[in-house]
Amino acid sequence: MIYKKTLLIFSLFFICCLIPSQVCSQKQGESSSSPESRKLTLVHAAMCEGIKDHRPRDEAIVFSIRLGSIYCFTDFEPVPDKTNIYHRWFIRDKLRTERKLPVKPARWSTFSKIRLLKGDKGPWRVEITDQQGIIFQTLRFSVTD
Repeated sequence: MIYKKTLLIFSLFFICCLIPSQVCSQKQGESSSSPESRKLTLVHAAMCEGIKDHRPRDEAIVFSIRLGSIYCFTDFEPVPDKTNIYHRWFIRDKLRTERKLPVKPARWSTFSKIRLLKGDKGPWRVEITDQQGIIFQTLRFSVTD
């Protein structure tokens, strides 16, 4: 009889200690693989004068037309699946061009470039979007003399 009581008490103690730790570890595992944590995320975006070693060079918000071209740099992490993003270039609220750019797992940086013409002075923006048109970020800048 004492043996059965001891076994019962030990079993209850073991179950009480084991179950909470399993529930906690299961919840932790669930949060790390949730759909939200695997969402395509823009970690850095910049307008710049050039790209060197896969990084933006001379980031700015005002550019001289004499540069001849301007770059939009984007860096994504995580990239859960191969997909496309878009750089939509606007001058004075009019769409000038849209560039489709591939991104691939697990981290990916990319850029687009636009050549400046004589009449391109003024306010600009680049909308960085996904395939459904959802905007990650809008970069505003100006082109001057």
